[in-house]
Amino acid sequence: MEATLAIFTFILLSLSALCFYRWSERNLLSLAFSLLTFLLAIWCALLALSEIPFPKPVQTFLVNIIPVPINCIPILLTYIIFNYTRPYSLIWPPALLITFHAVAILFFSWYAFKGVVGPYQMKEGLKVFHPGSLYYPACAYIYISIFACAAVLARNIFKGNYFVRLHSIYLFTGVMLGGIVSAVFVIVLPLCGISLTSMAVLGIIAFLWFAWIPITKYRLFNIELTDFKCDFRSPRLSSAIVSVNRYLLNTMDPKAFKEICDQFEVKRQDEIYALQAEMLLEVSYGKEGGVSNHVRKYAKKVSNLFLS
Repeated sequence: MEATLAIFTFILLSLSALCFYRWSERNLLSLAFSLLTFLLAIWCALLALSEIPFPKPVQTFLVNIIPVPINCIPILLTYIIFNYTRPYSLIWPPALLITFHAVAILFFSWYAFKGVVGPYQMKEGLKVFHPGSLYYPACAYIYISIFACAAVLARNIFKGNYFVRLHSIYLFTGVMLGGIVSAVFVIVLPLCGISLTSMAVLGIIAFLWFAWIPITKYRLFNIELTDFKCDFRSPRLSSAIVSVNRYLLNTMDPKAFKEICDQFEVKRQDEIYALQAEMLLEVSYGKEGGVSNHVRKYAKKVSNLFLS
């Protein structure tokens, strides 16, 4: 059962990683996000491979290295949190923080090869749930890092401009979903004697898809958010996301939303006045076409201001 679920989640995560990178800006931020997804896919692959009855040394090695890929989640998530609101001017987190994560990754990965970090052990030729002495410290490192990032996102929801706040809502929702659901399957249920570790990926997948939207689809949070033109000929899922973003912005900061609407209205009024003046000049001094033709021509131009 667990091996089948691990294979299924491996395929799902691998396809997600491919989609995340293919339909993104393909910068370091997108690469970090895709790499995080791919490492989770490798983790699922190791869970599945460890169920296959290889020779004992090979199976023991596979069981021992199961936690290695997920040790890298905190450093990648930290990089994402530092840059999710600045996609065109990426920065590195502070050197001290990078050093801390690098040391933690090396420490837990080294001891993973010794078989004291993973959730499973080989007992009499069978893989059984028996956490190593560093399993829960490794879980603590990962989840403290995740919820620290969630705390930063929660702070940003109430600070900064609407661009930052909207991004933070999506990422915070994703991080909390991924963190809480995975913690239930990785920590809580095993303490009750129930081993469903690979089910944790279901919560993580929710985080990945929630987080992918603000990390790579910037236009939905700035350019398209403030452009109220309607494209009814080509319905898109992104239009629904833009509508949700406008609702959230109006709920969080009605004043900012009103300013955006006012700016759009003023801009369109100026454009309409300019078209009216242009039409009057053509009607008065133009020699081609009658008044009705000019009215029809400029009515279409006015419609194009509001319809894509």
